[in-house]
Amino acid sequence: MSPPHRPSYPPRALSDEALAFIVRLHSGETQPAVLAAFTAWRQLSPDHEAAAREAEQLWGDASLLHQDARSGLIRPGPGRRAGDGLSRRDLLAGAAGLGLAGAGGAWLAGRLGPRADIATGTGDVRTVTLADRSQVTLNARTALALDFTAERREVRLLEGQAFFDVAADSSRPFEVVAGESRLQALGTAFDVDANRGDGSVAVSVVEHAVRVTGADERTLKAGERLRVGADGRLGPVTLQPADITLAWRSGFYIAQDRSLSDIIAALRPYHSGWIIARGAGLDTLRVNAVLDLRTPEASLAALAQGLPVRVIPLSAFLTIVSAA
Repeated sequence: MSPPHRPSYPPRALSDEALAFIVRLHSGETQPAVLAAFTAWRQLSPDHEAAAREAEQLWGDASLLHQDARSGLIRPGPGRRAGDGLSRRDLLAGAAGLGLAGAGGAWLAGRLGPRADIATGTGDVRTVTLADRSQVTLNARTALALDFTAERREVRLLEGQAFFDVAADSSRPFEVVAGESRLQALGTAFDVDANRGDGSVAVSVVEHAVRVTGADERTLKAGERLRVGADGRLGPVTLQPADITLAWRSGFYIAQDRSLSDIIAALRPYHSGWIIARGAGLDTLRVNAVLDLRTPEASLAALAQGLPVRVIPLSAFLTIVSAA
């Protein structure tokens, strides 16, 4: 990543003060004195005025979020039903009552309910041995539903990412259902990643082969990867070495010409709240980097050093990645 020209921003302390003013002004308890104080404060220096404008813009951006009615988590886009919308005051104030403080717990209890047989929370990576001696490693915020019978072994990836090391059993096929795809292991080890903002699923094979069925069918060999779109269409086959596929199991994400949205999607399961991206041009940014998933804030800060983006941590619960 070659560092481009970067504009200057107001000091963080001033940004925090400006946000505090904005929250008070929209709290429903506004006194004329608060507005007068904010007006005087923003006139103290150009940095004060810049911080005030920034806070006003973030207040407007808060209308682009909603609280998920089932999970209590903050999600991009307007709510689907009346009452789903998120109060901008709650958002900027930290909103302790929104269920974000225990994002992992709320995600598991509210989003997945009783459907999941195995699940992990925020920042939690775990390897489990299944009844057939196959092993599966679950990335953070991942959930699986199991359906093992005398005739078949089926795992449904409800959300997240998992790596499967399949035990041989010629009498029972091992299949993974994820999104609009069905994956049949052909004596194999492979990774399935549904942490995609666009609804696609990425399949990467480490050993042997996997038959991928969506709108059409293809067999992937070791070292190959493809995405299955939300519509079931299979993307092109690309090469991906095993060390890149397996890096997340050691807490790292190796990006080779990956989109910024892919990076943010990979970091979200390790963040205690929510990371959202806003601004034109973010989807076109490509990233080559090695990032530590276990420290998402530091990884985002590192990206901001080499990309035309700014990372704005509004609270422990919400971080905004914006175009610079």
